[in-house]
Amino acid sequence: MALRVKDDIVQLETVIGTNSTQTVADGTVAIPGSMLPANRIVKVTAVPNIKEHWAEEDRVNLDGTITVNIIYAGEDDTGKTYYGSIQIPDAIPFSRVVDVPGATPNMLSQCEAAVLDLQSAVRSDGRTVDLDIVLELTAAAVSTQEIAVVTDASAEAAARLKVAKDVLHIEDVIGRGTAKAQIRELIPIPGGSGSDLRLLEISGRFRPVENRVEIDRAVIVGTMSYKAIFAGFSVDTGEEQIIVHRWDEVSGLELSVEIYGSHPGMMAYPRIAAPMVSGQLVNDGQSLAVEGELTADVKVVQPLNVSVVTDLTSESDVEIRVRQETIQVQQVGDTAFKDIYVDGTVQLTSSHPPLERLLDVEARAAVTGASVVGGRVVVSGYVDLTALYVARTDDFSQPVYHAAWSNVATFETSISVPALAAMPEGETEASVDIHDVRAEPISRDTISFHVMGSVSCRLKETMSKEVVAEVVELRQFKGRPPTYTCVTVQPDDTLWKLATKYRTTVENLLEANPNLAEAAMTTGGGLPVGSKVLITLSVSSELE
Repeated sequence: MALRVKDDIVQLETVIGTNSTQTVADGTVAIPGSMLPANRIVKVTAVPNIKEHWAEEDRVNLDGTITVNIIYAGEDDTGKTYYGSIQIPDAIPFSRVVDVPGATPNMLSQCEAAVLDLQSAVRSDGRTVDLDIVLELTAAAVSTQEIAVVTDASAEAAARLKVAKDVLHIEDVIGRGTAKAQIRELIPIPGGSGSDLRLLEISGRFRPVENRVEIDRAVIVGTMSYKAIFAGFSVDTGEEQIIVHRWDEVSGLELSVEIYGSHPGMMAYPRIAAPMVSGQLVNDGQSLAVEGELTADVKVVQPLNVSVVTDLTSESDVEIRVRQETIQVQQVGDTAFKDIYVDGTVQLTSSHPPLERLLDVEARAAVTGASVVGGRVVVSGYVDLTALYVARTDDFSQPVYHAAWSNVATFETSISVPALAAMPEGETEASVDIHDVRAEPISRDTISFHVMGSVSCRLKETMSKEVVAEVVELRQFKGRPPTYTCVTVQPDDTLWKLATKYRTTVENLLEANPNLAEAAMTTGGGLPVGSKVLITLSVSSELE
């Protein structure tokens, strides 16, 4: 045979569309009768967890629950301040449809949930807490396709070919998996605080420091940090007080998942969920035992520069036919990072008592826009802030309050991305992570803060490309073509190749060989190698 063809099969993913919407999840939680009732709510922490998500026509469905932790203040039998807490896993359900034009039921979906606002109120019975939680839900529909492309074609010297090519910068998807790691920690309490402490809340934070791909698996390595809020008695007043301890990057943790076909040189993209942790005081209150789980959805890809044939014609007597296919290709650039620093001040509202001492400060950041300007990517966003503090009182007690501020500051930074030269029309994907937040009171109602984080971005360009999927040299017959012939299926044969090569149609092949339709469906278009196929004569006009 004069024609020699090289082809390849790649797994591609293309984000068809992304959209965000807001929804309100409301409900009530009850303080058990075995605990003292609440006079007021000090702090509520809500962690959304998406349980299920799936794509439908032009939309993505999400179902999930919200785990709630409440710290409240009340009075004991002697009239002294008492702090209690309750944690309710899956306390409030939520369900929402996010419109994503272009989504279809066979697509993958990717979803995220974040708490934008949270309002709480304790009823007069002191045991029923009403919650209104504003969620921002983001959903994306992802098209997956396995495509066969012709990467090169050649022929003997006498059979001249004209080959047109293009180069695609793609990520070949090797596989996906869910990585899990069990958290087991025994952390000493600073200063050996003693057995009079009660744990009110604990949270964990995972900071990835390395992603690597090994043979048949992906590994994400990072460090764990923890923060715990305790209640304990004040030596000076005999009242209960709130104590906050932090342990920054106290231990290493490794997430691992088997993804067959992976090997060094590939790239892993993890989507890491917030750690789910619980804790209890042990060793007479000298240590904190932490248990929990960390999970991540991991995708392994192979960055490739694939040379594909876009057109192929014969300039000799050799007859060939090509089958072209239009594919959606998402070309991506490297991820670029840049540190950000945000400073500012916030003031307590009139509904909050004046500040005596800060206990804890947290920050959340979000990206609001990303655009390409003058060869750089400009990323903008905002920062939210919360503070836990001891209020100033005339009776020297230590009541604790929680305050929250939205959009306390904005940020904008520009990042140099070398891939801009290759993808001038691409879309920009950006995110922001908070690494640290520092704050100090500068008056009874004013707090100054300094937030440190990093912004990451990369470019994506989605395009339609017409490529040659299959090539075949037409069978030459000497004299009159036979009415029918019987052939043995070879490894690269498909219905289209056999029909084209022997100058018939796919419909004729299936009519003469009814078993081929099911075989082609179960093998993704391929045919059982070594089987016999009956080919009947078709008029030549059917190929024109």
